[in-house]
Amino acid sequence: MGACSKDYLDINQNPNGPTESSITPDLALAPTLTSAAGRNASSYDFLHRWMGAWSASGSFSRSTVEMSYNITNDFGAGIWNGIYYTVNQLKSIEKKAIELDWKFYQGISMIMQAHEVGVLVDFYGNVPYSKAWDLSGNIRPAYDNAEDVYKDLIPKIDEGLALIKAAELDKNIKTADVLFKGDKTLWAKFANTLKLRLLLHTYKTTTFDIPAEIAKIVAEQSGFLGDVGATVQPSYSPDKPNPYYNAHYFAISGSENDTYNRANNFSLNMMKNLGDERYKRIYRPAKSLPTEWRGTDYGANPIDDVNSDRTSGTGYGIVASASVPMWIMSSVEAMFLVAEAAARGWITDDPKTAYENAVKASFTYLAVPNAATAAATYLASADPKIAWPASGTLADKIEVIAWQKFFALNGIQGNELFTDYRRLDVIQPPLSLAPERGTNPIPIRLLYPQSEYNFNKENVAAEGTVSQFTTKIFWDK
Repeated sequence: MGACSKDYLDINQNPNGPTESSITPDLALAPTLTSAAGRNASSYDFLHRWMGAWSASGSFSRSTVEMSYNITNDFGAGIWNGIYYTVNQLKSIEKKAIELDWKFYQGISMIMQAHEVGVLVDFYGNVPYSKAWDLSGNIRPAYDNAEDVYKDLIPKIDEGLALIKAAELDKNIKTADVLFKGDKTLWAKFANTLKLRLLLHTYKTTTFDIPAEIAKIVAEQSGFLGDVGATVQPSYSPDKPNPYYNAHYFAISGSENDTYNRANNFSLNMMKNLGDERYKRIYRPAKSLPTEWRGTDYGANPIDDVNSDRTSGTGYGIVASASVPMWIMSSVEAMFLVAEAAARGWITDDPKTAYENAVKASFTYLAVPNAATAAATYLASADPKIAWPASGTLADKIEVIAWQKFFALNGIQGNELFTDYRRLDVIQPPLSLAPERGTNPIPIRLLYPQSEYNFNKENVAAEGTVSQFTTKIFWDK
Protein backbone atom coordinates (compact mmCIF):
# COMPACT_ATOMS: atom_id res chain seq x y z
CA MET A 1 0.00 0.00 0.00
CA GLY A 2 2.84 2.36 0.84
CA ALA A 3 4.19 2.05 -2.70
CA CYS A 4 0.90 3.10 -4.31
CA SER A 5 0.07 6.56 -5.58
CA LYS A 6 -2.77 8.17 -3.68
CA ASP A 7 -4.54 8.61 -7.04
CA TYR A 8 -4.93 4.84 -7.13
CA LEU A 9 -7.37 5.06 -4.23
CA ASP A 10 -9.43 7.86 -5.76
CA ILE A 11 -12.73 6.02 -6.18
CA ASN A 12 -14.31 9.15 -7.72
CA GLN A 13 -12.23 8.81 -10.88
CA ASN A 14 -14.22 7.28 -13.73
CA PRO A 15 -11.88 5.10 -15.82
CA ASN A 16 -14.35 5.31 -18.71
CA GLY A 17 -14.71 9.09 -18.57
CA PRO A 18 -12.97 11.24 -21.18
CA THR A 19 -10.03 13.37 -20.14
CA GLU A 20 -8.15 16.11 -21.97
CA SER A 21 -5.29 13.72 -22.65
CA SER A 22 -7.61 11.07 -24.10
CA ILE A 23 -9.61 13.33 -26.42
CA THR A 24 -7.67 13.49 -29.67
CA PRO A 25 -8.43 16.11 -32.37
CA ASP A 26 -10.34 13.62 -34.51
CA LEU A 27 -12.82 13.14 -31.65
CA ALA A 28 -13.22 16.83 -30.86
CA LEU A 29 -13.33 18.45 -34.30
CA ALA A 30 -16.80 17.45 -35.51
CA PRO A 31 -18.72 18.67 -32.43
CA THR A 32 -16.71 21.90 -32.40
CA LEU A 33 -17.45 22.68 -36.06
CA THR A 34 -21.08 21.77 -35.48
CA SER A 35 -21.23 24.14 -32.52
CA ALA A 36 -19.88 27.00 -34.62
CA ALA A 37 -22.49 26.37 -37.31
CA GLY A 38 -25.28 25.99 -34.79
CA ARG A 39 -24.90 29.61 -33.72
CA ASN A 40 -26.60 30.62 -36.97
CA ALA A 41 -29.68 28.61 -36.02
CA SER A 42 -31.11 30.90 -33.35
CA SER A 43 -28.45 33.04 -31.61
CA TYR A 44 -29.02 35.86 -34.10
CA ASP A 45 -32.84 35.85 -34.11
CA PHE A 46 -33.00 39.28 -32.46
CA LEU A 47 -30.80 40.69 -35.23
CA HIS A 48 -33.20 39.44 -37.90
CA ARG A 49 -35.91 41.31 -36.00
CA TRP A 50 -33.86 44.49 -35.54
CA MET A 51 -32.85 44.43 -39.22
CA GLY A 52 -36.43 44.20 -40.49
CA ALA A 53 -36.38 40.59 -41.72
CA TRP A 54 -38.46 39.06 -38.92
CA SER A 55 -40.94 40.36 -36.40
CA ALA A 56 -43.01 38.91 -33.56
CA SER A 57 -46.27 37.06 -33.91
CA GLY A 58 -49.35 38.86 -32.63
CA SER A 59 -49.85 35.97 -30.23
CA PHE A 60 -47.11 37.27 -27.92
CA SER A 61 -46.73 40.29 -25.66
CA ARG A 62 -44.05 42.79 -26.57
CA SER A 63 -40.48 41.97 -25.57
CA THR A 64 -39.87 45.35 -23.95
CA VAL A 65 -36.09 45.02 -23.48
CA GLU A 66 -35.40 43.98 -27.05
CA MET A 67 -38.03 46.17 -28.69
CA SER A 68 -37.08 49.28 -26.70
CA TYR A 69 -33.40 48.74 -27.57
CA ASN A 70 -32.67 49.31 -23.86
CA ILE A 71 -30.68 46.10 -23.77
CA THR A 72 -29.07 44.77 -20.61
CA ASN A 73 -25.54 43.50 -20.12
CA ASP A 74 -26.80 39.95 -20.39
CA PHE A 75 -28.77 40.58 -23.58
CA GLY A 76 -27.16 38.35 -26.22
CA ALA A 77 -24.62 37.04 -23.70
CA GLY A 78 -24.99 33.58 -25.21
CA ILE A 79 -23.01 34.84 -28.21
CA TRP A 80 -20.08 35.88 -26.00
CA ASN A 81 -20.18 32.69 -23.95
CA GLY A 82 -20.66 30.45 -26.98
CA ILE A 83 -17.77 31.92 -28.96
CA TYR A 84 -15.36 31.83 -26.03
CA TYR A 85 -16.31 28.20 -25.39
CA THR A 86 -15.89 27.23 -29.04
CA VAL A 87 -12.52 28.96 -29.33
CA ASN A 88 -11.40 27.23 -26.14
CA GLN A 89 -12.26 23.91 -27.78
CA LEU A 90 -10.38 24.94 -30.92
CA LYS A 91 -7.36 25.92 -28.81
CA SER A 92 -7.42 22.46 -27.22
CA ILE A 93 -7.55 20.85 -30.67
CA GLU A 94 -4.62 23.02 -31.78
CA LYS A 95 -2.55 22.11 -28.72
CA LYS A 96 -3.18 18.39 -29.10
CA ALA A 97 -2.60 18.54 -32.85
CA ILE A 98 0.82 20.13 -32.28
CA GLU A 99 1.71 17.35 -29.83
CA LEU A 100 0.68 14.69 -32.34
CA ASP A 101 2.03 16.58 -35.37
CA TRP A 102 -1.43 16.47 -37.01
CA LYS A 103 -1.01 19.55 -39.16
CA PHE A 104 -4.39 19.32 -40.88
CA TYR A 105 -6.24 19.57 -37.56
CA GLN A 106 -3.96 22.35 -36.38
CA GLY A 107 -4.63 24.34 -39.54
CA ILE A 108 -8.40 23.88 -39.32
CA SER A 109 -8.32 25.01 -35.71
CA MET A 110 -6.46 28.22 -36.56
CA ILE A 111 -8.78 29.15 -39.44
CA MET A 112 -11.86 28.52 -37.33
CA GLN A 113 -10.44 30.50 -34.41
CA ALA A 114 -10.10 33.46 -36.77
CA HIS A 115 -13.69 33.02 -37.93
CA GLU A 116 -15.06 32.90 -34.39
CA VAL A 117 -12.99 35.77 -32.99
CA GLY A 118 -13.86 37.96 -35.99
CA VAL A 119 -17.56 37.52 -35.19
CA LEU A 120 -16.87 38.30 -31.53
CA VAL A 121 -15.11 41.58 -32.35
CA ASP A 122 -17.91 42.59 -34.71
CA PHE A 123 -20.30 42.49 -31.76
CA TYR A 124 -18.15 43.74 -28.88
CA GLY A 125 -15.11 45.66 -30.15
CA ASN A 126 -12.28 45.36 -27.63
CA VAL A 127 -12.26 41.87 -26.10
CA PRO A 128 -9.94 39.62 -24.09
CA TYR A 129 -7.87 37.84 -26.72
CA SER A 130 -4.12 37.42 -26.35
CA LYS A 131 -4.40 36.09 -22.77
CA ALA A 132 -8.01 34.99 -22.81
CA TRP A 133 -7.41 31.25 -23.00
CA ASP A 134 -4.44 31.09 -20.62
CA LEU A 135 -6.56 30.78 -17.50
CA SER A 136 -3.80 29.26 -15.40
CA GLY A 137 -1.65 32.36 -15.92
CA ASN A 138 -4.37 34.96 -16.54
CA ILE A 139 -7.58 34.16 -14.73
CA ARG A 140 -8.67 37.77 -15.33
CA PRO A 141 -7.44 38.60 -18.83
CA ALA A 142 -6.98 42.16 -20.01
CA TYR A 143 -8.85 43.46 -23.04
CA ASP A 144 -7.07 43.74 -26.39
CA ASN A 145 -7.67 46.57 -28.82
CA ALA A 146 -10.25 45.42 -31.37
CA GLU A 147 -8.26 46.58 -34.37
CA ASP A 148 -5.15 44.78 -33.09
CA VAL A 149 -7.19 41.60 -32.73
CA TYR A 150 -8.43 41.92 -36.31
CA LYS A 151 -4.85 42.46 -37.49
CA ASP A 152 -3.90 39.13 -35.94
CA LEU A 153 -6.64 37.17 -37.69
CA ILE A 154 -5.43 37.21 -41.29
CA PRO A 155 -1.92 35.98 -40.38
CA LYS A 156 -3.60 33.26 -38.32
CA ILE A 157 -5.69 32.24 -41.35
CA ASP A 158 -2.59 32.25 -43.56
CA GLU A 159 -0.68 30.07 -41.11
CA GLY A 160 -3.60 27.68 -40.79
CA LEU A 161 -3.93 27.35 -44.55
CA ALA A 162 -0.19 26.74 -44.96
CA LEU A 163 -0.41 23.93 -42.40
CA ILE A 164 -3.34 22.34 -44.23
CA LYS A 165 -1.55 22.50 -47.57
CA ALA A 166 1.54 20.85 -46.10
CA ALA A 167 -0.41 18.23 -44.17
CA GLU A 168 -0.94 14.57 -44.73
CA LEU A 169 -4.54 13.40 -44.54
CA ASP A 170 -4.28 13.03 -40.77
CA LYS A 171 -6.13 10.36 -38.84
CA ASN A 172 -9.87 10.22 -39.64
CA ILE A 173 -9.78 13.69 -41.19
CA LYS A 174 -12.30 12.84 -43.92
CA THR A 175 -14.91 11.89 -41.34
CA ALA A 176 -13.95 14.22 -38.49
CA ASP A 177 -13.94 17.24 -40.81
CA VAL A 178 -17.71 17.58 -41.17
CA LEU A 179 -17.17 20.88 -43.00
CA PHE A 180 -15.06 19.99 -46.07
CA LYS A 181 -14.24 16.28 -45.62
CA GLY A 182 -10.51 16.94 -45.73
CA ASP A 183 -10.67 18.76 -49.07
CA LYS A 184 -7.65 21.10 -49.11
CA THR A 185 -8.95 23.18 -52.00
CA LEU A 186 -12.25 23.91 -50.24
CA TRP A 187 -10.39 24.86 -47.08
CA ALA A 188 -8.31 27.26 -49.18
CA LYS A 189 -11.43 28.77 -50.73
CA PHE A 190 -12.98 29.22 -47.29
CA ALA A 191 -9.79 30.79 -45.91
CA ASN A 192 -9.67 33.24 -48.83
CA THR A 193 -13.36 34.09 -48.47
CA LEU A 194 -13.02 34.61 -44.74
CA LYS A 195 -10.10 36.97 -45.35
CA LEU A 196 -12.18 38.83 -47.94
CA ARG A 197 -14.97 39.24 -45.38
CA LEU A 198 -12.53 40.76 -42.86
CA LEU A 199 -11.06 43.09 -45.50
CA LEU A 200 -14.49 44.32 -46.56
CA HIS A 201 -15.52 44.91 -42.96
CA THR A 202 -12.54 47.25 -42.59
CA TYR A 203 -12.67 49.03 -45.95
CA LYS A 204 -13.07 52.45 -44.24
CA THR A 205 -9.95 51.93 -42.12
CA THR A 206 -6.23 51.48 -42.61
CA THR A 207 -6.21 48.22 -40.65
CA PHE A 208 -4.88 46.18 -43.57
CA ASP A 209 -2.84 46.85 -46.67
CA ILE A 210 -5.77 45.76 -48.82
CA PRO A 211 -3.98 45.62 -52.22
CA ALA A 212 -1.22 43.47 -50.67
CA GLU A 213 -3.70 41.15 -48.98
CA ILE A 214 -5.78 40.77 -52.14
CA ALA A 215 -2.58 40.02 -54.09
CA LYS A 216 -1.81 37.21 -51.66
CA ILE A 217 -5.28 35.76 -52.14
CA VAL A 218 -4.97 35.94 -55.92
CA ALA A 219 -1.49 34.38 -55.82
CA GLU A 220 -2.82 31.48 -53.76
CA GLN A 221 -5.00 30.64 -56.82
CA SER A 222 -7.78 28.65 -55.15
CA GLY A 223 -10.29 31.48 -55.40
CA PHE A 224 -13.36 31.90 -53.20
CA LEU A 225 -16.34 29.87 -52.09
CA GLY A 226 -19.20 29.99 -54.57
CA ASP A 227 -21.06 26.93 -55.78
CA VAL A 228 -20.13 25.26 -52.50
CA GLY A 229 -20.60 26.96 -49.14
CA ALA A 230 -19.09 26.23 -45.76
CA THR A 231 -21.69 23.84 -44.34
CA VAL A 232 -21.45 21.09 -41.75
CA GLN A 233 -23.19 17.75 -42.02
CA PRO A 234 -22.69 15.58 -38.93
CA SER A 235 -25.46 13.21 -40.08
CA TYR A 236 -28.49 15.36 -39.28
CA SER A 237 -31.69 13.32 -39.34
CA PRO A 238 -35.33 13.70 -38.22
CA ASP A 239 -34.45 12.49 -34.71
CA LYS A 240 -31.22 14.55 -34.64
CA PRO A 241 -32.31 17.50 -36.78
CA ASN A 242 -30.50 20.40 -38.34
CA PRO A 243 -30.52 23.00 -35.52
CA TYR A 244 -32.21 25.66 -37.67
CA TYR A 245 -35.00 23.24 -38.54
CA ASN A 246 -35.27 22.27 -34.89
CA ALA A 247 -35.45 25.91 -33.76
CA HIS A 248 -37.86 27.29 -36.35
CA TYR A 249 -39.86 24.48 -37.94
CA PHE A 250 -41.37 21.36 -36.51
CA ALA A 251 -40.84 18.72 -33.87
CA ILE A 252 -41.04 15.03 -34.75
CA SER A 253 -44.60 15.14 -33.41
CA GLY A 254 -45.49 17.71 -36.08
CA SER A 255 -45.98 20.60 -33.66
CA GLU A 256 -44.53 23.95 -34.65
CA ASN A 257 -41.40 24.77 -32.65
CA ASP A 258 -41.33 28.50 -33.42
CA THR A 259 -44.65 30.34 -33.21
CA TYR A 260 -42.94 33.63 -32.31
CA ASN A 261 -40.83 34.68 -35.31
CA ARG A 262 -42.85 35.91 -38.25
CA ALA A 263 -42.26 37.84 -41.47
CA ASN A 264 -41.56 41.52 -40.96
CA ASN A 265 -43.78 43.69 -43.15
CA PHE A 266 -40.74 45.79 -44.05
CA SER A 267 -38.97 43.07 -46.01
CA LEU A 268 -42.06 41.04 -46.96
CA ASN A 269 -43.93 43.94 -48.57
CA MET A 270 -40.82 45.26 -50.27
CA MET A 271 -40.09 41.89 -51.85
CA LYS A 272 -43.71 41.55 -52.97
CA ASN A 273 -43.62 45.01 -54.54
CA LEU A 274 -40.37 44.19 -56.34
CA GLY A 275 -41.85 41.00 -57.78
CA ASP A 276 -39.26 39.02 -55.86
CA GLU A 277 -40.45 35.41 -55.77
CA ARG A 278 -37.97 34.60 -53.04
CA TYR A 279 -40.43 35.87 -50.41
CA LYS A 280 -42.42 32.65 -50.92
CA ARG A 281 -39.32 30.65 -49.96
CA ILE A 282 -37.93 32.92 -47.23
CA TYR A 283 -41.33 32.87 -45.53
CA ARG A 284 -44.02 30.21 -45.57
CA PRO A 285 -47.74 30.88 -46.09
CA ALA A 286 -49.86 31.53 -43.03
CA LYS A 287 -51.11 28.32 -41.45
CA SER A 288 -54.80 29.27 -41.43
CA LEU A 289 -54.55 31.31 -44.65
CA PRO A 290 -52.54 28.94 -46.86
CA THR A 291 -52.69 31.12 -49.97
CA GLU A 292 -51.44 34.25 -48.19
CA TRP A 293 -48.11 35.54 -46.95
CA ARG A 294 -48.66 37.98 -44.06
CA GLY A 295 -46.32 39.80 -41.72
CA THR A 296 -46.31 41.95 -38.61
CA ASP A 297 -44.76 45.27 -37.64
CA TYR A 298 -41.87 45.08 -35.20
CA GLY A 299 -42.79 46.35 -31.75
CA ALA A 300 -46.52 46.60 -32.43
CA ASN A 301 -49.09 45.60 -29.82
CA PRO A 302 -50.23 41.97 -30.15
CA ILE A 303 -53.55 41.54 -31.94
CA ASP A 304 -55.40 38.41 -32.97
CA ASP A 305 -55.48 39.31 -36.66
CA VAL A 306 -51.74 38.68 -36.84
CA ASN A 307 -51.55 35.75 -34.46
CA SER A 308 -49.22 32.83 -35.09
CA ASP A 309 -51.68 30.99 -37.35
CA ARG A 310 -52.48 34.04 -39.48
CA THR A 311 -48.92 35.14 -40.26
CA SER A 312 -45.90 33.73 -42.09
CA GLY A 313 -43.08 31.97 -40.31
CA THR A 314 -39.63 31.15 -41.62
CA GLY A 315 -39.82 29.52 -45.04
CA TYR A 316 -38.81 26.12 -46.30
CA GLY A 317 -36.37 27.51 -48.82
CA ILE A 318 -33.84 28.10 -46.06
CA VAL A 319 -33.89 24.60 -44.58
CA ALA A 320 -36.00 22.18 -46.59
CA SER A 321 -35.83 19.30 -44.12
CA ALA A 322 -34.38 18.17 -40.81
CA SER A 323 -31.54 16.41 -42.63
CA VAL A 324 -29.93 19.22 -44.65
CA PRO A 325 -26.50 20.70 -43.77
CA MET A 326 -26.08 23.72 -41.48
CA TRP A 327 -24.04 26.68 -42.68
CA ILE A 328 -21.06 28.47 -41.17
CA MET A 329 -20.87 30.68 -44.27
CA SER A 330 -23.37 30.25 -47.08
CA SER A 331 -22.28 30.11 -50.70
CA VAL A 332 -24.58 33.06 -51.40
CA GLU A 333 -22.88 35.28 -48.82
CA ALA A 334 -19.52 34.36 -50.35
CA MET A 335 -20.71 35.38 -53.82
CA PHE A 336 -21.96 38.75 -52.58
CA LEU A 337 -18.57 39.34 -50.93
CA VAL A 338 -16.95 38.70 -54.31
CA ALA A 339 -19.42 41.06 -56.00
CA GLU A 340 -18.60 43.86 -53.55
CA ALA A 341 -14.85 43.30 -53.91
CA ALA A 342 -15.24 43.43 -57.70
CA ALA A 343 -17.29 46.63 -57.50
CA ARG A 344 -14.55 48.22 -55.40
CA GLY A 345 -11.97 47.22 -57.99
CA TRP A 346 -10.09 44.94 -55.63
CA ILE A 347 -10.35 41.92 -57.92
CA THR A 348 -10.59 41.62 -61.70
CA ASP A 349 -13.99 39.86 -61.82
CA ASP A 350 -16.61 41.81 -63.76
CA PRO A 351 -18.76 43.40 -61.00
CA LYS A 352 -22.05 43.22 -62.91
CA THR A 353 -21.56 39.54 -63.66
CA ALA A 354 -20.48 38.80 -60.09
CA TYR A 355 -23.52 40.66 -58.73
CA GLU A 356 -25.99 38.93 -61.03
CA ASN A 357 -24.43 35.54 -60.33
CA ALA A 358 -24.93 36.15 -56.61
CA VAL A 359 -28.60 37.01 -57.11
CA LYS A 360 -29.13 33.97 -59.34
CA ALA A 361 -27.40 31.78 -56.74
CA SER A 362 -29.81 33.09 -54.10
CA PHE A 363 -32.82 32.04 -56.18
CA THR A 364 -31.28 28.60 -56.65
CA TYR A 365 -30.24 28.27 -52.99
CA LEU A 366 -33.80 29.02 -51.87
CA ALA A 367 -35.23 26.56 -54.40
CA VAL A 368 -37.47 29.12 -56.08
CA PRO A 369 -39.52 27.28 -58.75
CA ASN A 370 -37.91 27.68 -62.18
CA ALA A 371 -35.10 29.51 -60.42
CA ALA A 372 -33.06 30.44 -63.50
CA THR A 373 -36.02 31.96 -65.34
CA ALA A 374 -37.36 33.68 -62.23
CA ALA A 375 -33.95 35.21 -61.49
CA ALA A 376 -33.48 36.39 -65.09
CA THR A 377 -36.92 38.06 -65.08
CA TYR A 378 -36.16 39.68 -61.74
CA LEU A 379 -32.78 41.01 -62.85
CA ALA A 380 -34.38 42.57 -65.94
CA SER A 381 -36.26 44.99 -63.67
CA ALA A 382 -35.38 48.68 -63.86
CA ASP A 383 -35.90 49.18 -60.14
CA PRO A 384 -32.76 50.69 -58.53
CA LYS A 385 -32.84 48.03 -55.82
CA ILE A 386 -32.39 45.38 -58.53
CA ALA A 387 -30.92 46.78 -61.77
CA TRP A 388 -27.14 46.97 -61.98
CA PRO A 389 -26.18 50.65 -62.37
CA ALA A 390 -23.64 50.20 -65.17
CA SER A 391 -23.00 53.94 -65.46
CA GLY A 392 -23.59 54.66 -61.79
CA THR A 393 -21.17 55.64 -59.06
CA LEU A 394 -19.47 53.20 -56.71
CA ALA A 395 -22.04 54.18 -54.09
CA ASP A 396 -24.86 53.22 -56.48
CA LYS A 397 -23.27 49.81 -57.09
CA ILE A 398 -22.68 49.15 -53.40
CA GLU A 399 -26.27 50.13 -52.68
CA VAL A 400 -27.81 47.59 -55.04
CA ILE A 401 -25.42 44.89 -53.77
CA ALA A 402 -26.42 45.74 -50.18
CA TRP A 403 -30.14 45.47 -50.92
CA GLN A 404 -29.87 42.16 -52.71
CA LYS A 405 -27.54 40.76 -50.05
CA PHE A 406 -30.12 41.84 -47.47
CA PHE A 407 -32.87 39.88 -49.21
CA ALA A 408 -30.61 36.89 -49.84
CA LEU A 409 -29.41 36.57 -46.21
CA ASN A 410 -32.85 37.18 -44.71
CA GLY A 411 -33.20 34.60 -41.95
CA ILE A 412 -29.84 33.06 -42.81
CA GLN A 413 -26.94 35.21 -41.53
CA GLY A 414 -28.16 37.79 -39.03
CA ASN A 415 -24.72 38.82 -37.81
CA GLU A 416 -23.65 39.82 -41.32
CA LEU A 417 -26.87 41.74 -41.94
CA PHE A 418 -26.10 43.64 -38.73
CA THR A 419 -22.51 44.26 -39.81
CA ASP A 420 -23.60 45.52 -43.25
CA TYR A 421 -26.16 47.81 -41.61
CA ARG A 422 -23.36 49.47 -39.65
CA ARG A 423 -20.56 49.52 -42.21
CA LEU A 424 -22.47 50.31 -45.44
CA ASP A 425 -25.22 52.65 -44.15
CA VAL A 426 -27.61 51.52 -46.91
CA ILE A 427 -30.43 49.50 -45.33
CA GLN A 428 -32.47 51.52 -42.83
CA PRO A 429 -34.90 49.14 -41.11
CA PRO A 430 -38.02 50.64 -39.55
CA LEU A 431 -37.64 51.43 -35.87
CA SER A 432 -39.56 49.47 -33.29
CA LEU A 433 -43.12 50.67 -32.69
CA ALA A 434 -42.90 49.82 -28.99
CA PRO A 435 -43.74 52.93 -26.93
CA GLU A 436 -40.93 52.00 -24.51
CA ARG A 437 -38.41 52.77 -27.26
CA GLY A 438 -38.86 56.51 -26.93
CA THR A 439 -36.28 58.06 -29.24
CA ASN A 440 -33.78 55.19 -29.06
CA PRO A 441 -32.14 54.16 -32.34
CA ILE A 442 -31.23 50.59 -33.25
CA PRO A 443 -28.15 49.57 -31.20
CA ILE A 444 -24.79 49.43 -32.96
CA ARG A 445 -23.21 46.82 -30.69
CA LEU A 446 -23.81 44.52 -27.73
CA LEU A 447 -22.82 45.28 -24.14
CA TYR A 448 -20.24 43.27 -22.23
CA PRO A 449 -21.88 40.45 -20.23
CA GLN A 450 -22.56 40.93 -16.54
CA SER A 451 -20.21 38.02 -15.84
CA GLU A 452 -17.31 40.22 -16.96
CA TYR A 453 -18.28 42.89 -14.39
CA ASN A 454 -18.62 40.19 -11.75
CA PHE A 455 -15.40 38.24 -12.38
CA ASN A 456 -13.13 40.44 -14.52
CA LYS A 457 -14.14 43.76 -13.02
CA GLU A 458 -10.89 45.74 -13.27
CA ASN A 459 -10.25 44.89 -16.90
CA VAL A 460 -13.75 45.50 -18.17
CA ALA A 461 -13.92 48.72 -16.13
CA ALA A 462 -10.80 49.91 -17.95
CA GLU A 463 -12.92 49.99 -21.13
CA GLY A 464 -14.90 52.87 -19.62
CA THR A 465 -18.58 53.52 -20.21
CA VAL A 466 -19.90 51.42 -23.07
CA SER A 467 -23.14 52.43 -24.79
CA GLN A 468 -25.06 50.30 -27.25
CA PHE A 469 -25.99 53.52 -29.08
CA THR A 470 -22.70 55.43 -29.31
CA THR A 471 -19.70 53.13 -28.67
CA LYS A 472 -18.77 52.02 -32.17
CA ILE A 473 -16.77 49.02 -33.36
CA PHE A 474 -13.50 50.32 -34.84
CA TRP A 475 -14.53 49.72 -38.47
CA ASP A 476 -17.88 51.51 -38.07
CA LYS A 477 -17.05 54.99 -39.33
